[in-house]
Amino acid sequence: MEDEIDLVKLLSQIYSKRIFVLKFTFFAFFLGLTIALLSPLKYKSYSEFIVQSSSQGSNNSISSLAALAGVNLNSDSSGDIPSVLYPNIINSLNFKKKVLDINLNNSGFTYREYLLLNQNSFIEVLKKYTIGLPSLIFKNSFKRQDDNEINNNLFALSQEDYELSKQIEKNINVIVNEREGSIILNAFDKNPKYSAVLANESIKLLQDFITEYKTENATRVLEYVSEQYNLKEKQYIEIQNELAEFKDKNKNISTSVFESNLQRLETKYNLIYQVYLELGKQLEMAKLQVNKDIPNISIIEEVYIPIEKDSPNRSLIILTYTFLGVLLSVGWVLVEKPFYLILKEIKS
Repeated sequence: MEDEIDLVKLLSQIYSKRIFVLKFTFFAFFLGLTIALLSPLKYKSYSEFIVQSSSQGSNNSISSLAALAGVNLNSDSSGDIPSVLYPNIINSLNFKKKVLDINLNNSGFTYREYLLLNQNSFIEVLKKYTIGLPSLIFKNSFKRQDDNEINNNLFALSQEDYELSKQIEKNINVIVNEREGSIILNAFDKNPKYSAVLANESIKLLQDFITEYKTENATRVLEYVSEQYNLKEKQYIEIQNELAEFKDKNKNISTSVFESNLQRLETKYNLIYQVYLELGKQLEMAKLQVNKDIPNISIIEEVYIPIEKDSPNRSLIILTYTFLGVLLSVGWVLVEKPFYLILKEIKS
């Protein structure tokens, strides 16, 4: 019975302030309607692809040579990238910096320039000082220390790049379909053509990252073998010239000293020549290993310019703002008297 009386009192209190509740709710409704109507249309372009696994391991000769270069080709680092890490790659700072340099058209108009132009649009400013006002106040309360206090060895991200990187996180995402083994990259923008360009170029950047990751060890081995091959080739040419010159100078001489020196030079020549030939084989094998490790990326769904919008969901925006209006107005009605009583006691 006591609970029923309390509930009746609460309902009565709300009813007595119904004009305030209705006004605030209508205000929230029209605010939501304004934002819904002014919110730019967003289109989604996407591509679905799979990264086929490369064969693991390598032949013994390449593995042995890789060990001399300080590389283990049979380690897990030469394997596939776990599918759960693809979203982390997209959200990495290095990847987002490359996304900012994407050319959206043939005139060299970059994605960075495009985002900066859209940062100052009316709807973005409205959202910044309505929905984003709490985070704006919090951010200004904890400003970063002066850049002069930052260690020179650390990378300092500018405020502009930080805001642009957060925008990229909203505009590009990756979904991993673990059951099918495929990866879906989505790109969003108010310009359908730009969303398609963004998706297509992001796919290329992701492919470049995967290729670089999977061929890193083999590339290091190739560089090492190439360096050793060039060094041994120089030694081979030098000993070849030395042997030829020695023979030319001693054509008519047949002493024991001559035979001994000739045998020594020929032995040295044969040794260097055998190593030179072996390194030549290893160089070709290292090149093949790099090509072998390049992943086979198969596109299941090609990127296309979308026709239908993906967002905003205007009905949901209006309903959300209206609900918040009702919630906040009713909440204020219920706490108004206790709030002023507490405030009065504090002042007294």
